[in-house]
Amino acid sequence: MWSKLRQLRGADPHFRIAEDDAGIAAAYTLNRWESEFPGYSPQDGYGNRLIGYLAVADRHRCKGGSLADEALTDALYTALDVEKEADRGVVVWGKVHRRNKASKRMLTRHQFHYETRVDDDANLEHWVRRIDR
Repeated sequence: MWSKLRQLRGADPHFRIAEDDAGIAAAYTLNRWESEFPGYSPQDGYGNRLIGYLAVADRHRCKGGSLADEALTDALYTALDVEKEADRGVVVWGKVHRRNKASKRMLTRHQFHYETRVDDDANLEHWVRRIDR
């Protein structure tokens, strides 16, 4: 993951870790996303961010998703905060494996909606949420 973050240096990457008494409990990455596909380009006045990874430690899984919800909420606030030039808001994307029902439920709880599956992303679905200021 560290080499991938170094590659994203120009995409204003953010990496956040949440810890508990046992160590790392959750982590996520968030970076600016500039796609070559017009469907992924936001309207004028909106920033465009991709949650590259969001992971929760095994010891916190299957317990209602509260830690995952907290990490995703933090990522959404961070996306708004770092897109200071985007006066209308931010568009936040997440890519989820098509079989990952828990992640899809989490995204749905946070008002993301399924957008599409792109052939070059294998089994990943693209989910999106627009947050207005």
